Amino acid sequence: MLVGAAATAAVVITTPRHAPPARHDASGAYIEAWRHSQLSTWKVVLRWTRTVRGARLQDDITIAQRPPDRLSTGGGSVDARTGDRRLACTAGSDGRLRCRDAGPAPPYSEEVDNGAAVLRQQLSGPGRLYDVTSGGPRCYDLRLRLRYPAPPYGQRSRFCFDARTGAPTLRDVERLEGRDVQEAVSLSADVTVADLTPPA
Repeated sequence: MLVGAAATAAVVITTPRHAPPARHDASGAYIEAWRHSQLSTWKVVLRWTRTVRGARLQDDITIAQRPPDRLSTGGGSVDARTGDRRLACTAGSDGRLRCRDAGPAPPYSEEVDNGAAVLRQQLSGPGRLYDVTSGGPRCYDLRLRLRYPAPPYGQRSRFCFDARTGAPTLRDVERLEGRDVQEAVSLSADVTVADLTPPA
């Protein structure tokens, strides 16, 4: 009886009273939400705000996609893909935007698969760069867990997606030097040819 009592006492002493709650890994759900966003058709206008040491910059970013076609404009830049071709767009001396063929683009499905593979490397496994937890319906919080130069999603970030279309509705990234927030101000599942045509 004495031996049993001693063993019981040892268990009580060495076992913590309150074990920390297990972290619910939402990386798989986030990657699937990201993939859905890349493969669906939508148009969104995101209000972009950058805050650095009290100073603020603001602009609107418009993204329209009907895979494999995609057009993103805002912040003085244009990113475009039409079918299996990329477009390079620059402003001429007259201020008008001119786009030229920039060569073949990889198959769209391959591009999405490669993006998902990069996310898995960053967000899954013992060597992951970020912990991912659910931040509410269709929202995901990323928190940096390792020291890393220029981490791609800052020290912490939140990403949200529209449940119906998969379009991004919030991108909130906090870095040591400041914070970038992109929040949807309009969203549509209808995308026309005009939506995918680079502006003049």
